[in-house]
Amino acid sequence: MRLPLLVTIAFFASTSAIFEDQVGKFDWRKPLIGCPANLHFDKAGSKSDRLIISTEQSILASLVLNTGNIGWRKIMEDTPETPNGQTFTKDREYIYSIASDGRSVRVWHKNNGVMARQLTISEEKSSVQAIHVAKEKLFVASGRTLVAYRSSDEKPLETVVVKKERSFSAFFQLDESLIHVSAHPGDSHLELIKINDDGSFDSPSELKMEGFSVEKCHAHSQYISCLKGSQLLVVDVFKQKVHKLQLDSDQYHLLPSTGKLILTRGVDKLHVIELTPESGLQVRKTVDVTSSEAVGVAENHESIVVASSEVIRVLSVNSNHHSSAKRVKTSSENGKIMENSKPKRVFARKSEKDWEIVLVGEDCRIEFVTVDETSNLVNSEWAREGEDRKFVLKIHRKNSESLINTVSVEMVDLPLSESQQMIEDEFEEAGNFFTAFARRIHSQCGQLVRFFTKNVEKIIHVATSISRDGNGVSDFINSVRTAGQIGSASSGPFERDYFNLRKVIIVVTSSGTVFGIDSADGQFLWKMWLGDSFSPLESQLEQKRVPLFVQRTTAHYQLDGLASVVFSNQITRNGVIVSFNPMIGKVESRNELGYPVKRVTVLPVHTNKHIKTFPSITSDELTATTSSLYLLDLQQQSVQGLKIDISTQKIQPVWQGNLGLTSDDEIVAVKGKSFNQKVHSQGRVLVTREVQYKYVNPNLAAVASINKANQHLTITLVDIVTGQVVHSAAIGKSAKPIHLVHSENWIAYTYWSEKGRRTELGIIELYEGSEENHTQQETFDSKIVQKLPPVVAQQSYIYAQGVDAMSVSETEQGLTTRSILLAHPSGNIHEVSRRLLDANRPMELTQAMREEMMIGYMPEIAVATEEMINYNQTVHRVRGIKTSPSGLESTSLVLAYGTDLFFTRLVPSGTFDILKVRDCDLVQKPLTFCFQDDFDHVLISLVLTGLVVGSYVTKRLARSNALASQWS
Repeated sequence: MRLPLLVTIAFFASTSAIFEDQVGKFDWRKPLIGCPANLHFDKAGSKSDRLIISTEQSILASLVLNTGNIGWRKIMEDTPETPNGQTFTKDREYIYSIASDGRSVRVWHKNNGVMARQLTISEEKSSVQAIHVAKEKLFVASGRTLVAYRSSDEKPLETVVVKKERSFSAFFQLDESLIHVSAHPGDSHLELIKINDDGSFDSPSELKMEGFSVEKCHAHSQYISCLKGSQLLVVDVFKQKVHKLQLDSDQYHLLPSTGKLILTRGVDKLHVIELTPESGLQVRKTVDVTSSEAVGVAENHESIVVASSEVIRVLSVNSNHHSSAKRVKTSSENGKIMENSKPKRVFARKSEKDWEIVLVGEDCRIEFVTVDETSNLVNSEWAREGEDRKFVLKIHRKNSESLINTVSVEMVDLPLSESQQMIEDEFEEAGNFFTAFARRIHSQCGQLVRFFTKNVEKIIHVATSISRDGNGVSDFINSVRTAGQIGSASSGPFERDYFNLRKVIIVVTSSGTVFGIDSADGQFLWKMWLGDSFSPLESQLEQKRVPLFVQRTTAHYQLDGLASVVFSNQITRNGVIVSFNPMIGKVESRNELGYPVKRVTVLPVHTNKHIKTFPSITSDELTATTSSLYLLDLQQQSVQGLKIDISTQKIQPVWQGNLGLTSDDEIVAVKGKSFNQKVHSQGRVLVTREVQYKYVNPNLAAVASINKANQHLTITLVDIVTGQVVHSAAIGKSAKPIHLVHSENWIAYTYWSEKGRRTELGIIELYEGSEENHTQQETFDSKIVQKLPPVVAQQSYIYAQGVDAMSVSETEQGLTTRSILLAHPSGNIHEVSRRLLDANRPMELTQAMREEMMIGYMPEIAVATEEMINYNQTVHRVRGIKTSPSGLESTSLVLAYGTDLFFTRLVPSGTFDILKVRDCDLVQKPLTFCFQDDFDHVLISLVLTGLVVGSYVTKRLARSNALASQWS
């Protein structure tokens, strides 16, 4: 009995460790929670120990207060961003949140985030929600439904459903009294329902309230406050009385607060108003504030916290006591001084010794600080951001939650090392034989000096380690191993490695923040804020876009790299271009264009059919051979091709057509080819030894449209220059989501099949035909008339998973077989080889096909767990996948972004260009290797050793036999 059990345990242990030696070597993952909308301090004992946070991205999470680490998080259904976050409340043991668009309530354990149960409210969706827990009962209002539950029972005690939809809903509690207040659209009164101790509801009563508006009203613990012009109206819910206060201006607006204090904020003043039985409404305190300051109310409802990027002020309402403390500017790892984020939300509470304050910045950066009233010191406990904060206490968590809104990504090569620069100078500079010889000698001497310096550092490190740790053999071996990592650490963070595997990832978010991230370990190198007036551009498909362009890479080592982002000014709606150094995040220039931007490719385009160039192009720089640019412009019912004449800086319409689109058709995706994409082979060798040449039209665009009436998906391939429709494919009974990938001579796409109730994966391949029909020269020209239309091969496959995002791998020369990357809603990223997604897979294999290792057609694309590039590192809500080539042809770099960030390396065809395991120069860890390929070094070494020993032994035996035969 014991032997089979031990065998079973051994099998389980071996299967769970398949990828264990690779975990964390070449990949990293950053889990995010988003921008906090609601926050509660959860107290256990004398001090808070966790933060319960609801974010704008429909995520409920718990942060450990001491470190800022994520204790647990729950990602709700993928819904549009809600500025107020998830509606939730809590008691001593559980958290109660409304989910499924107001149709259910989920109960979570506070300690570990495990869902205890789920309660059904109704079948109707509604965004008007309220929830309250009291007297061991749970009360929920959603839409037209009001329901009461016992805290430990899933069956409702009582349910009330009204006829009209509610526009406002809130619970109010005073001592033992509990009242639900609601309003209906268009009514001039509030509806009040008293809730009894047994959970039953009394008949509703009405309270007249003229001019009630949900947008201009806020619910407090006992009151409802509304602004009507310059007049403040406050409803005492329990006394059912309306109080009025005339303000000095109509420029005030209400700030949300949950206590008894009412805050009205104007241009430069903040009024703290309180309702008392004796005096009614009165202004308790007036505070001068600026537009850069955020205001919050402490949980004790007796103090106001005013925070800016420089100062934090804590003001007492009941006295003149106040404390002020300065915030210290921070520096990143490379020594750059970083500005503090401008706060937009403030949450605070008073502990026994100091104030605990959570600041949420405009860039969604979360920072937890404590303010000591006696010394007026701001101690930054931690921040979910990318810089190491140099305050009294060290930050343990360094993430920025604005990364959850990533919209643009580029990967930039690191600068050349000093030796690489000397080699480039040696071959680029002109001169005679003697100068070239002198440069060679100088370069070799420099390399020799660096070699000796590096080895001296290793020897010193080994010597100091032995003297410190001991003199044993094991200590000596460990010292030698760790000394091998010194070279990479001393070379500095901005130096290109041997295989160009380490890069700087430039990430732009829709909240106006630009990050520089080290691809080796995910550490933040720098951060740049694009300004308070930032606003993303709107694409023609109604998506938020912040275009990012790398104008000058670090390959021009004499000059710094240059990248630019284009966005819109929120006030003027004009375009803005910010150029910066991608290595250190230094802003080189900020240019207000003075006109709105409609389209950005290489040039920003003006809406009045004129173009502007940045930097500007003079007439001297233009030549007669200056090429024109062509754009595809999507309009309401048609598609237009535009020609950009750079010499005259005007846009000329070239062609216009509807591509067969009707009023029921909606364009859902447009994909062109990447500018930097390389095609290694122009043809494909068939089994018959004929060459089928690829149709590699760089001006080809794939337009996906879906017909709402008959649910037809149409993939149209159009030449942007001439407007010629190269091919059109129609797929019936299709629906969103639809994803496209356009590469080389093929287009891959996914769609939801209404007929089969599944996701299907399609492929279209274009060929010019055989060698006789191959008419194109080295450079494709759309204006050359084609003798024959391209040969089209297409095929569809069943895919047993949903698809959130789709991309294709990129390599340096395009030699490696490409892989299609598919992100699943479950959090996996599946790598599908291009050999499987082939439009020419035959139904029956012949002997010649088997010899060529062709794969026969199967209707399904298998989803194997070993093909998941993120193994068990779940990546939620992936919106995009960015791929970039490395210095190795076999390796592609991949960054998936969504609710999480995940980076890894991809080898679609294996590490065929590596025969040696090289010490890793990227991650400073002992016993870490850059690659663990399938080249069996141990076996080869044993075979070679056996051959050498065998040949020596055979030689001795042959000599002995020869001598013995002569004696005989």
